[in-house]
Amino acid sequence: MLRQWEERRPGLDVSSSEVLARLLRAARLAEELFEERLRRQPGRTITNVGDFDLLQTLRRAAPGNALTPGQLMRHLVVSSAGLSGRLNRLERDGWIVRTASPDDRRRSLVSLTVQGREEFDRRLEGHLAVERELLSVLDARERDIVVGALRKLLLLLEASE
Repeated sequence: MLRQWEERRPGLDVSSSEVLARLLRAARLAEELFEERLRRQPGRTITNVGDFDLLQTLRRAAPGNALTPGQLMRHLVVSSAGLSGRLNRLERDGWIVRTASPDDRRRSLVSLTVQGREEFDRRLEGHLAVERELLSVLDARERDIVVGALRKLLLLLEASE
């Protein structure tokens, strides 16, 4: 890409694209890898990384605590329509249950089913092993540098929302 731009528009500063194109491509390829591994797991289906993120958000909630759809939207940075589709799919597949809030019957609460929590816990270590395998090409110092740089970038992006 850089060489092509240099041929077409000599002197054009595309150094930002060099970083962002690699960042976006790495994210896309990592997501494809995670989804491929998720689909190969026996048991209940986890369709995609978004569903996995929702399940792990619920699992990290304090034991016995449920989250509202609004809380999930904020944690996952997903639209109402996107969340609704995920919740419908995960409820149909037995991962989650939605109940009316005891404080306000108009509000629903989302929590993992007992079986969903047990199965998620069985899969979590395998998922983390895939993450560690993926990042094994970076030493600890390089990982710290990447984390720091991405933190700065995310702070800028999140401030502009």
